[in-house]
Amino acid sequence: MTMPPTTSKDQTKIIDLLVQATLQTTGGPPSRRLQAALSWVSAASSWTNPSALKAYRTSLQLLEIVLAGTRSLETRHLRLTSAEITGSRTLARNAAACAIASGQLELALEMLEQGRGMLLMQAGRYRTPIQDLEAVHSQLASEFQAIGKQMETSVMESRPHTGNTFMAGAGDPITK
Repeated sequence: MTMPPTTSKDQTKIIDLLVQATLQTTGGPPSRRLQAALSWVSAASSWTNPSALKAYRTSLQLLEIVLAGTRSLETRHLRLTSAEITGSRTLARNAAACAIASGQLELALEMLEQGRGMLLMQAGRYRTPIQDLEAVHSQLASEFQAIGKQMETSVMESRPHTGNTFMAGAGDPITK
């Protein structure tokens, strides 16, 4: 999202409105608040506003709430890849970069860890339906689990060698 040229007074007013929309706890679902937070991130980053770091922290918290409240894997995936929450794919990485630029290295690490935690939470949810498959076809379930472990091992081995980001790639949610 590119912000149009404005005066600093206009920028302050816009950011104030985005903060209000983000922090309002009544009148809308968390996904709406997340949209507002991501707009706040975009505006604050574009205008080098000092509220950018708070916008990133708030966005990460809201993304966690939105993901936790999404029941099906398909819906969760659609939300993460839709325009509804554009910007969430690189949110932890960009938040950490903002914290580093602000000289807050410990906070940068916390933000990356928060993103990794959300990713691991999602990965854990992919394992849950395997119990249903085991009840119906145990051989197929065993094969599926073995392939899953191979994929996990492959991803974890590649992590130190790549520029990992939270949900960076469309095909691979861990690396890209």
